[in-house]
Amino acid sequence: MHLRTAIGASRLAGWLLSLIVGLAAPAAERPNVVLMLADDLGWGDLSIHGGTIPTPRLDRLFREGVQLDHFMAWCVCSPSRAMLLTGRHPFRVGSGPECGGELAGEEITIAEVFRAHGYRTGVFGKWHNGEDPDTPEFRAAWAEAFKDMPRKTFRGGLGVNEHGFDEAWVYYGGGADHFTRRTVDGRGPVSWWHNREFRPNDQGYTDDLVTQHALNFIRDHRAQPFFCYVPFHLVHAPLQAKPEDLGRVPGHITGATQRIYAAMVMALDHNVGAILDLLDQLNLRTNTIVVFASDNGATKTGSNLPFRGGKHTVFEGGTRMPTVIHWPAANLGGRTWNGLCSLCDLLPTLASMAGLALPNHMPRLDGQNLWPALRDGGPSPVRSYYWVWRDEDAIRTAEWRLHRYFDRVELYHVLNDPGEARNVADSHPEVVAQLLAEMDAWAESLGAALSHRPAPKRLDRPAEPSGDVLEVTVTVTPQAKPRDQLVVPIASLDEAILATDYVEFDVAVGQDSLQQGFFYSPFKGHETKGVELLFRRGVGVDQFGREQVRGPAPQGGPMTWEHRVIGLCGLAPGSLARHALVFTGSRAGTYRVYLDNLRIRRADGTTIPVWTDARHTISKRIPDSETFKNMQVRTISLAQLGTKP
Repeated sequence: MHLRTAIGASRLAGWLLSLIVGLAAPAAERPNVVLMLADDLGWGDLSIHGGTIPTPRLDRLFREGVQLDHFMAWCVCSPSRAMLLTGRHPFRVGSGPECGGELAGEEITIAEVFRAHGYRTGVFGKWHNGEDPDTPEFRAAWAEAFKDMPRKTFRGGLGVNEHGFDEAWVYYGGGADHFTRRTVDGRGPVSWWHNREFRPNDQGYTDDLVTQHALNFIRDHRAQPFFCYVPFHLVHAPLQAKPEDLGRVPGHITGATQRIYAAMVMALDHNVGAILDLLDQLNLRTNTIVVFASDNGATKTGSNLPFRGGKHTVFEGGTRMPTVIHWPAANLGGRTWNGLCSLCDLLPTLASMAGLALPNHMPRLDGQNLWPALRDGGPSPVRSYYWVWRDEDAIRTAEWRLHRYFDRVELYHVLNDPGEARNVADSHPEVVAQLLAEMDAWAESLGAALSHRPAPKRLDRPAEPSGDVLEVTVTVTPQAKPRDQLVVPIASLDEAILATDYVEFDVAVGQDSLQQGFFYSPFKGHETKGVELLFRRGVGVDQFGREQVRGPAPQGGPMTWEHRVIGLCGLAPGSLARHALVFTGSRAGTYRVYLDNLRIRRADGTTIPVWTDARHTISKRIPDSETFKNMQVRTISLAQLGTKP
């Protein structure tokens, strides 16, 4: 497990040239690759897995190919796609655990590997590993769409062609309308592109367009080896189906929502069949490696049975995917393989199957080459996979899945208990200890800034307030209850965060102040119209192992400064635009809280200031209420406190 290795343009060009010169086999002998990825399709959505929706073409592919029964992904879109594209854990490439993140240009993708060996590469469908490209046409459309939000920042992306794809028909976001390809709830410009050509006026159901362009690509490049990546939009929300697809839904499926969802699953099945039919018609099927998988489990509308959980969970239902690989020329078909494997493994595995050497300067992959095990039916070379999701991290081995929360662990023997119904942590302490050690090794290797675990002691340091400090004063009335909260905004910074980032700050309380019952938290929303605090139970744990929502008092008592460090992994990627001190109604009295050096600390040791002096102060009057009054925010000098750090 190694961290990212930067690759200069000249070195990258050098290995590309060397690979092209030294191709492993004549072009005519190398297999084509068609890699199809469904969006939010659950294990139990397929009729071959007992689902009620007919999926005859996928069922046939699963029977003809090798079904990968323990194939893992992430539990949301972007990290899964990053794993597939790079062969690396998403944290290493700026993705996950939530959706979002721009794939860095220096990352070497599966498309670049195949293109370096003379393959024609194409992508057709949903990208979700970066923003729409910054072109004059798109920037103008973006400005028009958000003209009522003048403070909204435009962020253009690299574009999919920068990642090794010769031909692309894609959209960049997630949850787009299936008929207009607009963003969720109709906000924002249409995201639909042919390479770097912005095409907002193309008409049609998204996956019909996706499939047609993929078919054209295969047809146009049948005389040379090609790598065709088809990340379908189906069956992601919004739930929208064409009338003709709804008309094919069997009568035993009832309810408007379920019928729409079934129509979408059946449309996906139809489009997969169209691609397979073209390969047959062009006599390409025998020497084409076909892979089909899903990017994460289904939502509550779909089925992940017999597994527990689904999308947005790291139980089996959210991360164990219906997956098949088929290659008739290598007699790869007609069976099931039970080895542990994942989207991370596709890059090295497919390259090996095609006889392609990986570049010498490629970063160390987390994915393993499964080809010898797949070919011979042997054991998987994979030891484990590791996830972080909101208030937990989890690890999966061939036999076990362990979930770790702030205050407990849960252990499941997934071979005997695939539904994760029986927590056997108490009866297998030795397994728990072994897996916890392995989880810690993963987290350390990735630099994961866990939000539900204490920050590493190496990040602890003495408080160093200096110059200006922030003073916040609030009086809690006797009418206040422990559940009451007052959110006091103190700073604003629209800065993207990564899974390897920490937030840190220095804090003290006055001699005449209540000592506990307040905490720092980033937040979303508006303090008077409803907020979502991002630090909550089990999320926002400092280096001393304290949940911030418990309002821990600074150590050392009044007028003693304390330094705190808290991991942001559970909130990444995204931005912490708003920052607050939160006061609870647990005790009546007055708070006088001091804060300095609020900043984001990056994995490389650099910091991004959030609040350091008067320039960063937000002071907004909050009217007195029955529970909180006399709120005041001001900047004072450290000398005015009459204390020493």
